[in-house]
Amino acid sequence: MTLAEIQLVCDLPNYTSFADASFYLPYSPSLITKYVNHVEEELGIQIFVRSNRSKYLELTPEGNMVIESFKRLIDEYSYLKKQIQQLKNENSTLLKIGSQPRYGNIHEQAIISNFLFEKPALQLSIKKEAADELIRHLISGKIDAAFITFHDSLPLDSYFGERHSKLDVTYLLSEKEMYVGISDQYFPNRTEICLKELEDFTFAFPFPNANDYQSARATDSWISIAKEKGMHLNYMNLQGYDDTVFQLATVRKIAVTTSHIPTSQQTGIHFLRISDWTGCTNLYFLTLKNQSSRMVKDLKHYVLNYRTVYKRTNNL
Repeated sequence: MTLAEIQLVCDLPNYTSFADASFYLPYSPSLITKYVNHVEEELGIQIFVRSNRSKYLELTPEGNMVIESFKRLIDEYSYLKKQIQQLKNENSTLLKIGSQPRYGNIHEQAIISNFLFEKPALQLSIKKEAADELIRHLISGKIDAAFITFHDSLPLDSYFGERHSKLDVTYLLSEKEMYVGISDQYFPNRTEICLKELEDFTFAFPFPNANDYQSARATDSWISIAKEKGMHLNYMNLQGYDDTVFQLATVRKIAVTTSHIPTSQQTGIHFLRISDWTGCTNLYFLTLKNQSSRMVKDLKHYVLNYRTVYKRTNNL
C-alpha cells in the first residue's frame, strides 16, 4: 500500500460516504473505493462498515485499530521528513542572505566578507529588496537571513505585527552620520556641509519602493529633518545605487545619500558629511526563530561578535 492510500483511509472517517469525501479530497469516488479495497485486501480485514445508517463512515473494530496505527505511521513519517530536512540544512553550503539596496553598507560587507574568508567552502547568494519583501522572503524560506536598517522613528512592534513571533530580530548597531556624494564642481575642498546648503539639489535615496512602509518612513524622516532646517526637500527613489547615478550626479545637482564614505572612489564625485544631521538608523540582523541551519547559527554568532568588537572599538 502507498502513503497516499494510508492518508486517505485516515481522512475518510470525517465524511458521510466515499461520494461525500470526493467533493473535498482530490480523488473520485471510484478511486477512493479502489484505494480502500486495496488496503483492506492487503491487510485481510474490512476497515469500513458498508452501511448507510451512520451519519459518518463507520469503522469496524479492526478499522479503529488500523486507523490508530496509520496515524502513528503518518506522524513518524512526518517527523522523519523534518529530521532529514534539518540534516540537509545543517550540511548546506549555500547561504541566502537578503539586504536592502543601499550604498555604503560597510558593516554588512565586512561581516559577510570576513565570514566567507573563514568558511571558504560556503556559497553565497545575496538578494537585494526593500525591507517588506525581505521579511516575506525570510518567512517563506526563500532566504536564510537578512540585514535590514530601520529609522529610529519606526515603531518595530507595530511594523512587524504578527510576523514578530516568527522572527529572531538582533539589534546590531546605530548609524548617526549621513553623507552625500556630489559633483566635484560643487563645494570643492569641503568635508562637511549643512543640509540647507544643499536645498538646490535633488537627493537620491536607495528606496526602491516608495509604497514600502519602511522606505516611506525613512523618506518621511528626511522630509521632517529638512523641514526643521527650513528647506523643501527634492528627492528621487532609486532601485539601489550603481555607477549610473554617480555619472548623473557629475553633471546635475544630485546628492547621493549614504551613511558611510565608500571605500571605492567615484570619478568626479566627492563625499561631504552633513554636519547638522539629526537622524539615526539602526541596523538589524533577522533570521527565523528556531533556526536549524548550522551555517545560519554560525553567521548569527559572527554578527554578535562583530557587534561586541564594534562597541568596544568605538567606546559605545
